[in-house]
Formats: sequence, C-alpha cells, structure tokens
Amino acid sequence: MAAFGALGGILFLLVGIVQIYVGYIGIEYHLGAGFAIGALAIGFVFRIMLPLTIGTFFGALDVWGWPWYGALALAAPGLLFIVPALVTAAISTLVEKKNANNYSRSFSTESSSYKSSDTLKNVTPKKKKKVKKKIAKKKNKLKKL
Repeated sequence: MAAFGALGGILFLLVGIVQIYVGYIGIEYHLGAGFAIGALAIGFVFRIMLPLTIGTFFGALDVWGWPWYGALALAAPGLLFIVPALVTAAISTLVEKKNANNYSRSFSTESSSYKSSDTLKNVTPKKKKKVKKKIAKKKNKLKKL
C-alpha cells in the first residue's frame, strides 16, 4: 500500500513538471520569453498558478496541436485545485465575520456575565508638572525685577 502512495507522489510531481513546461512554452509562444519567465516567477514566488495553468492549456492546444479537450484535460488538474481553494477562502471569510459579530453582540446583551461595573479603570500615574512650576518661578522673578 505504501508503494501506491510513493508512485502516486512521483506521478503527481511528473505531471506538475510537465504542466510547468507546457505552461512556459504556451506563454512564450503567445506573449514572448519575458512574460513566460514572469509567469514562472509569479507562480513560484507568489504562488499564483493561474497564468501557468492558462499557458498550459494554450501550450498543449497551439504549440503541441492537441484538441481542445485534451489540452483542457492536461490543464484541468490545476483548475481542480484552484477553484475549491477560492470557494473555501470565500466561505471562511463569511464565517469569520459572522463569528466576530456574534462575539461582539455577546458583550452588548444584558444576559451575559459581563457587567458594566466590571469595566477597566485607568490606573497609570499622572505625570508631574515640573515644567509649569519652572515657568511660574521665572515669571515671578521677572515681576520682582
């Protein structure tokens, strides 16, 4: 059973390397080498793989001459990971906002254990007013003169 996992991992890596290569040649074919290198940098530095995925589709379609459904099958595994990640991120932000609203409401209701008499008090010592005393002494000296 462990052999299936190891073979699956190796197969997954090989498909990923092929997708990166085909994405590079697809972007290079349509936009040039600068954009292809930029797409690689965006993919590896910022982990935004959508440009390489689109390049993979067009690389297989236009450069290798595959039919559209074959090019889509080669590019689809990237899309199958991108779309659920976007949906999960959108749902998690909605859930976090809902939880934050419920948390703030629990302190505003009177039925909670939080009471207004439990508020925090400022206990920092006040600053001494040395500057004003010196100014007052100088004014008194000037008045005496």
